[in-house]
Amino acid sequence: MSQTVSMMLAGGLIRVLQGFAQAAPTLLVGLLIASILRYYLGGTGTRRLFGGDEWRSLPQSWLVGMLLPVCSIGVLPILFEMRRAKVKPGAMSAFALSAPLFNPLSLLYGLTLSRPLVIILFALGSLVVVTALGLFWDAAWRRLPACDEEHQDDHRVEAYATADHLIGLRRVFATMVHFAREATGVTMLVALVALSGLALLAAVLPYGAMQHSVERDDWWAPLKMLFVAVPVYATPMLAMSQMGMMFQHANSPGASFTLLILGAGMNLATPLWFGRHYGWKAASMWLASLLLIVLGLSYTINKPLVPPGVEPAGHTHAFDIYANPLSAYHTINLTTISEMVTKDLDVSVVASLIALVIVAVFGLLFRILKIDEASLIASAKAGSFASSMQTEDAAPRRGLDIIVPPGVIGATMLTGLVALSVVACYAYYPSPDECLDEIGMARAECLSAANSGQVDHALFWLPVWEDWSRRLEVGTFIRAGEVRPYQRMQGYLIRKKLELLEHELEHDPFETDETKRVVSDILGTNSRWVRSFRPAG
Repeated sequence: MSQTVSMMLAGGLIRVLQGFAQAAPTLLVGLLIASILRYYLGGTGTRRLFGGDEWRSLPQSWLVGMLLPVCSIGVLPILFEMRRAKVKPGAMSAFALSAPLFNPLSLLYGLTLSRPLVIILFALGSLVVVTALGLFWDAAWRRLPACDEEHQDDHRVEAYATADHLIGLRRVFATMVHFAREATGVTMLVALVALSGLALLAAVLPYGAMQHSVERDDWWAPLKMLFVAVPVYATPMLAMSQMGMMFQHANSPGASFTLLILGAGMNLATPLWFGRHYGWKAASMWLASLLLIVLGLSYTINKPLVPPGVEPAGHTHAFDIYANPLSAYHTINLTTISEMVTKDLDVSVVASLIALVIVAVFGLLFRILKIDEASLIASAKAGSFASSMQTEDAAPRRGLDIIVPPGVIGATMLTGLVALSVVACYAYYPSPDECLDEIGMARAECLSAANSGQVDHALFWLPVWEDWSRRLEVGTFIRAGEVRPYQRMQGYLIRKKLELLEHELEHDPFETDETKRVVSDILGTNSRWVRSFRPAG
């Protein structure tokens, strides 16, 4: 299907706005982590966190990345601080690729989407990728000019090299200033570059262009996905959900691995960032090596990981998010754009966008007033409660007036972030009873709308129902320690029948009798599915 220029532009704008909204929560987390690294861990602590110069720097950076809840955009401000702290380039590469792939939320979600062994193998595959690439990048780094290694182009003040270590409230304020200024600085520009890949795909891929792509028996499937995944920006949760749909529809496992590593692990700005700071020749070699490693692993696992007993569906909606959202039947106006951008926004995304706007306003204010790290250091007074500088005749600090090592505070903050992400798992994946209550509401809305011919309303609630079915399984797993095979099978069946309902709703013309037959079939399966999660008696 051909696209008009207006469709390309409007579709690209929609995808960029959708991507920015989804990136907001993890971008805020990334900015916070970068500020903690800068003012609390410092250069030495940051290098130690990522393994220093030891052999363990690559797997340690991979592990740290797995624990921190950031995406491929949220990782960018952290990379700035890692480079500033002179972390090894190989470790930076390992962290940059692994951090967006998995976190506690997405890892648990992934375990419900396919066989747990597949997710574990994909995680180990990512370790192989970042290790091999990190070794290459470190070897290439040694041949780079020494002037780049010394970061002579970085004229920013080293917070951990000054006489005043910005202790107490002044350090907290400095952290807030850096956090806010970065939200209106280079980080935001790089984020927009990252999101531009979505606009590019919307211009190249018409509406529904990938519904019949990357089939299991298509030898070219991993290679096709490679060209889509490189410019893509995908959050870890989105990549996991797409991977689950690919296994559900018996798409190519190799293409699924390619999408996970390249789609979630990087974006269009990642190789550009490495090229800007380490040279375009070296970055080109880094990117080429990454693509070759990922493609090689994708073809290696393509056949062995084919799910048994699942026949190819012949089509999928998993990749519609990357194609142009506008078809020839859409009217291109502000109302259409607004509806498409806002329809999938949940409370966490809206709250994050509001917080990001507030932070950006303060960032602009700090820039206008010329409040930055240098001004805070210049205003330090020896002997102040909030300054680490002391005069020779100053009385020793007593009682609670002590200087806690910044590394201790920084490590505590990062540990708190990891703990918070674990706690968030219990909030995002509620108890089975709460999940079933939400499912009951979504089911009533979806099926009643389907029976009465309200197609749009039914299509709105159908993915909500499916999403809660996933949360039900994860919520059960983290509380009971297992999801019984019978429960998994019933969940698989209900989602397959929801997919059949989706196809009936999209059929033109709408067939009332056939839709009611599918609804009746779903109700029978739903009863068995719900009973499997209800406590006996």
